[in-house]
Amino acid sequence: MDKRWRVAPEVSREMTQRFPEVHPIALRLLVNRGISTQDAVDEFLEPDYEDLHDPFLFRNMEAACERVWNAIHDGEKVVIHGDYDADGITGSTVLMTTFRDAAKRLGKDPALLTSYLPHREKDGYGVRPENVERLAKDGATLMITVDCGISCEPEITLAKKCGMDTIVVDHHQIPAKIPDCIILHPLVEGETYPFKKLAAVGVSFKFACGFITYCARKGSSYEVGYEKWLMDLVAIATVTDVMPLIGENRTLERYGLVVLNKTRRIGLRKLIEAAGLEFGSMDTTSVGFSIGPRINAASRMEHAELAFKCLMAETEEDATEYAKRLDQANRDRQKYTEEIMAVAKRVVALQGERKIHCIIGEGWSAGIVGLVAGRIANERGRPVFVFGREGERIVGSGRSIPEFDVVKAMDSAKDYIARYGGHPQACGLTIMGEENYAAFCRAVEGYADEILADVDLRPAIDIDAELAMSQVTWDLIDWIAKLEPYGEGNPRPKFLLRGLDVSAVDIIGKNKNTVRIAARGDLPREGKFIGFNFVSKVEGICPGMTVDAVVELGINAWNGNKEIQLKLVDVRAAETERVEVKRLKGVKV
Repeated sequence: MDKRWRVAPEVSREMTQRFPEVHPIALRLLVNRGISTQDAVDEFLEPDYEDLHDPFLFRNMEAACERVWNAIHDGEKVVIHGDYDADGITGSTVLMTTFRDAAKRLGKDPALLTSYLPHREKDGYGVRPENVERLAKDGATLMITVDCGISCEPEITLAKKCGMDTIVVDHHQIPAKIPDCIILHPLVEGETYPFKKLAAVGVSFKFACGFITYCARKGSSYEVGYEKWLMDLVAIATVTDVMPLIGENRTLERYGLVVLNKTRRIGLRKLIEAAGLEFGSMDTTSVGFSIGPRINAASRMEHAELAFKCLMAETEEDATEYAKRLDQANRDRQKYTEEIMAVAKRVVALQGERKIHCIIGEGWSAGIVGLVAGRIANERGRPVFVFGREGERIVGSGRSIPEFDVVKAMDSAKDYIARYGGHPQACGLTIMGEENYAAFCRAVEGYADEILADVDLRPAIDIDAELAMSQVTWDLIDWIAKLEPYGEGNPRPKFLLRGLDVSAVDIIGKNKNTVRIAARGDLPREGKFIGFNFVSKVEGICPGMTVDAVVELGINAWNGNKEIQLKLVDVRAAETERVEVKRLKGVKV
């Protein structure tokens, strides 16, 4: 399917005059990301660790720290109930590491601090009543939920009846009724914490920082800088959970990547080695495509406990074993995903042009359907639900586009859903029985027909600026590097180059799936364009043609040499389609 090319508008002369020290293309990138004041520009270009918000700005931070301190001091049994994905696993690791170290300092048994991670398919998302009863029966008097809990009011009420207090550490959407307990959540009504876009691991990090300060006030200090060594985990889940890399998240990610590249965690080091990554050069791409998927593969193919044990490993033997198992789980996940993807694509083709797709398969894993939904939503430019059926139980995931909130879609069909939750762009749900599934599909299809009636659903590529080849300079490359780390909310910049005269098209690489195009723009020398997994996109492109290309700029380094790399995002014969001007909401340009 051809993609729309949407180019952001140029910045005004007034903006350029206000920031003469900023490269004009870099300034356009900043404005495209909503950064248009002096303070915002300074914070974005030079994020400072000292500018992180005080954790005690969370209105319940003092109460949360006091409850954990008392539990550890008095020898209570504490259970950290995490979610099964990378955010829940890393957040649980942050708190477990911090609290167990506190127990050691106080001369208490760190084994009294235990963890529970649910099975993705058997338990599903969130806190289950039967697990609450079991944890309470095992002697736990304090449960700390991580990346779940805010939607579990009945279960947390049950925990209280069973003699177990709860602290909720979460960031998911707020339901109509929230639990009556201590809550650390940036989005709850009346919350005083200023930054609202933290991942659950970010909230856990704030909890850990607050607790470290609280312990110092109680006369039990951690070593200086202890909390900074927790930031490797923050860097992983902030990217993996697709949180916007703006504001405080940008600072956490910037410094978290520094820590990740020299992490002390032996299990994480072994996992990084298994992924074939190099310490000192890991970035958000390394996290999003190599580290995060291996952590998530645990719950998708085995059990989340495997990833948690890897991150908590204390011996090289254990670390090596867990890392190898995670790496193999990820390989299995990739293979299984491709098998389901092939079937799902055929179903989509049979369904034709719909505003939303609902796809179901017998025995499809709940750990894989979300990946398939995400890929199809990205390819088709429309929301997608993918389900796996096991008898009467139908478990699915939804992935969406910016114009469509899947949680609101599920709200419109809630009478047919047994359990659901998530974010506007990603969700999970359980439906019982074929009749309810059919009714759900009808309901969300009707909702989508209404919401997306006037929306152009062709996939779009948002382009930051149009450049001539002569503008692709090392100075621009240096400025693009200043805008890292890239991710959600701060995507890697994309540029449009028009009127390129093609002199060569070569298929290269071991698997013959990489394209190299030589083309000339407004300079006499040719530029080399590289497209990975790009063969299908250059059909019809041949020497002698004039093309337009969307590219990302980077550096190709080899044998001590380096050159500017033009990475292809899309390419087509010149002027075959009008390029749209993307409107920026709320930003004066």
